[in-house]
Amino acid sequence: MQEPIFTPDMFRAQASRSPDATAVRDGDREMGYAELDSRSARLARSLNERGISRGHLVAVVLDRSVDLVVAFLAVLRSGAAYVPVSPADPADRVALLLEDAQPSMVITSVRQASRMPWLDPGLVHLVNGGSGRAADHDLARETGTAVLPSSLTPSDAAYVIYTSGSTGRPKGVVVEHGALSSYLRYVVASYPSVAGRALFHSSVSFDMAVTSLYGPLLTGGTVDIVDLRAIGANPVPAAGAGSPSFLKVTPSHLALLRALPDWCSPTGHLVIGGEALATAQLRPWWAEHGTVTIVNEYGPTEATVGCCVYQARPGDVVDGPHVPIGRPTTGTGLYVLDEWLKPVPAGRTGELHITGPQLARGYLGRPGATATAFVADPFGPRGGRMYRTGDLVRKRADGSLEFLGRADDQIKINGFRVEPGEIQAVLVDHDLVAQAFVTVRGTGAESKRLTAYVVPAGGGGPLDPRELRRFAASRLPEHMVPVDLVSLPALPLTANGKVDRDALPGPRPRDGGDAPVAGTAEERLLCRMVADLTSVPTVSVDDDFFQLGGSSIAAARLVTRARREGVGLTLETVLKGRTIRRMLARRDADSLETQ
Repeated sequence: MQEPIFTPDMFRAQASRSPDATAVRDGDREMGYAELDSRSARLARSLNERGISRGHLVAVVLDRSVDLVVAFLAVLRSGAAYVPVSPADPADRVALLLEDAQPSMVITSVRQASRMPWLDPGLVHLVNGGSGRAADHDLARETGTAVLPSSLTPSDAAYVIYTSGSTGRPKGVVVEHGALSSYLRYVVASYPSVAGRALFHSSVSFDMAVTSLYGPLLTGGTVDIVDLRAIGANPVPAAGAGSPSFLKVTPSHLALLRALPDWCSPTGHLVIGGEALATAQLRPWWAEHGTVTIVNEYGPTEATVGCCVYQARPGDVVDGPHVPIGRPTTGTGLYVLDEWLKPVPAGRTGELHITGPQLARGYLGRPGATATAFVADPFGPRGGRMYRTGDLVRKRADGSLEFLGRADDQIKINGFRVEPGEIQAVLVDHDLVAQAFVTVRGTGAESKRLTAYVVPAGGGGPLDPRELRRFAASRLPEHMVPVDLVSLPALPLTANGKVDRDALPGPRPRDGGDAPVAGTAEERLLCRMVADLTSVPTVSVDDDFFQLGGSSIAAARLVTRARREGVGLTLETVLKGRTIRRMLARRDADSLETQ
């Protein structure tokens, strides 16, 4: 008998091997493999009877639940592709996604449908007690053993997941069955702990959910649906559940994981993805769970969840400020190229390009964007494609790749191009810093300021901004030292577990030091100018211009403004004097020497 290659067929094969095992658990509600197989098949049959088949899109707007798992499998088995939409998203975003996807049907619940009154009732397929024009389907009562014939091909769409677009409008990434199956075969072979119990906690609209959902269902494991943020300090897990064997999180979840009961942490594999993983973020959790294998899994949605992997097994030592992203998954090709699409040598920074069977088809309804991102592969067979990630990486001496940040995150400030990832790597190398996120605040040329948000290691108190600036200044050129440093107990996260830029607070007004205040008219004038240039409310004559946030560009502006007011400073005087007291002293000394 030929080994099944597509996800719904692989699930059916597993259901026949372990019909009585628990497939999915949602609180006190459980569903075995035989029941999940039966109910997803019958819902798929219902979809087929309503004209849904290959080439169609079906939006699924359901809370994370047993019903959600049934719906996903049913859509795949019907031959259509599903579009996961999180009900927790703002109503405007839900409407935007459905408008863009133009699904042939929307599977939802009565409660969720009431929140989408603008939906065409003829497109709605209600589950669990719905009524109206839709063909209702009660997943709690359906029984039977309907089996659907599989007519899928590798190029049929499996799902469409929306990612943030650079224009502010989300883009739907179309992932085909061949790509999904290729990734899941890697998961089954490389993460044996998925055959145990996996926590499914991420948003359904984030492709991180693919690993935690289908990995267990293809190997006889149990998908345990939880909300990590709703777990209190002392609750116990479901009866007989114990700790999960597998868990997938973002780096920003690690601090949360340490604060949760120990039974939430996995015993087999902790897979981390979605953002750059700082060694300082990982170290505290791994020190307490040293028998767990750590997997740093890199992959844009356009390359189907994860295409580059680094595994750190118990006893391994992870060096450097960031954990590498490792090596490609089976069949994947990774190129590090310069702006002319030429390979760069090991140790040099370049943009990562991906080839192989895990590439997505492209962007739904956006041929222009697809053609820009998915280009001809100049190194492979004729007709091959490669995806331009926009991610900056470099190859280490051991052959593994190191993620350095986004090419389009580069900031141009004071005439310099700045890569935030490089600054973040330096900050997290400080013993007291667990996490760092660097961005730019302000819009005008003179008001743009590098701002770093830092989280103390070990749950410590607020960090000293001046100490961190001195540390950064010892490792980075002047133009890359953050002007503002904001200490936070934790970085704010989106529903997908990534840093929520919109929720980051603005820097607090910075005060000058405790040195004497200005005395002479010149000193008072320069103090006001420095305060204006550095956005510090009060400046003393002994405050260091650069520790206040000044730069060489700001120094030049200070010289220009001072001369307009009759104070004869030079750029060298400011750069070497650094404090107003020393600037004026150097000016006076230079003046005496020329007399």
